[in-house]
Amino acid sequence: MNRFSNTSSSVVEMPLRTLSDLLYQSLALAIPNQLECRSIVQKLLNYYLQVDLADYILNPLCTISPAVQKNILDGLDRLKKYEPIQYVIGATYFLDNLFKVTPAVLIPRPETEEWVTFLMRHLSPPTSILDIGTGSGCIAITLKKEFPEALVDALDISKEALGVAAYNAAQLGVAVHFIEADILTDPLPSCNWSLIVSNPPYVSMQEKSLMHPNVLDYEPHLALFVHDDDPLLFYRQIIQCAVRHLCHNGILCLEINETLGKKIVDLLHCANFKQIALYKDIRQKDRWIMAVLKHKPNI
Repeated sequence: MNRFSNTSSSVVEMPLRTLSDLLYQSLALAIPNQLECRSIVQKLLNYYLQVDLADYILNPLCTISPAVQKNILDGLDRLKKYEPIQYVIGATYFLDNLFKVTPAVLIPRPETEEWVTFLMRHLSPPTSILDIGTGSGCIAITLKKEFPEALVDALDISKEALGVAAYNAAQLGVAVHFIEADILTDPLPSCNWSLIVSNPPYVSMQEKSLMHPNVLDYEPHLALFVHDDDPLLFYRQIIQCAVRHLCHNGILCLEINETLGKKIVDLLHCANFKQIALYKDIRQKDRWIMAVLKHKPNI
């Protein structure tokens, strides 16, 4: 990286592929997977230089100002400490929409994109939606864009996360009502929804040792982990809330820990849900459950 530095006061010009190779060589020890490393370098350059995939073929000469040099090298230092690229550049895509992300929110995952896509393709338009544990707002906002006539509420315990979600909703031009509440202790508003969705904390504490530093050291533990002595805590509470607040024939969709699928199906059966379906993700792991509340009990 001797062609430019954090303290450079001069403009540097070099072919895009040369710059990409220099960054790749600098990151290769921290990110040994070649494809992942190349992808991260591309995202870094796409963000700071506004280049796209076609530019890597055309190999244009890049003009790099001192400010951009500093940003790229600062980003490189953060990546070498295993900070996720999404936090370094402060944004990521979720189903073709760009979302702001900060360490206050989980980084949206492809597995979540998968079941949200499934919902959008297979559901009749819901009239109202509640997203529990909204984080960046990616699920609630995406569903609102797909079903613009639906009233959408999104709940989270974190004020910081709700600030990020509200920013994303404003940037993407949709109206979502955000609620600061703890699903474990606070009552929901006195209304019903036709669709309730949630990607709750579901990683057990004992799974920490299996996690990579880029997740464990940077993403919010509040949104990731549940205590080993009660791994079904959030699912049980969300199902109870859904029984009270879903409309007749309302749908509940939950992202799940792959090890808990059968137990969550049992909880749903006991709570009077019907048409319970457990779905696998692209890696053939149990990843989400959908169920219909056929008959609301007298509560």
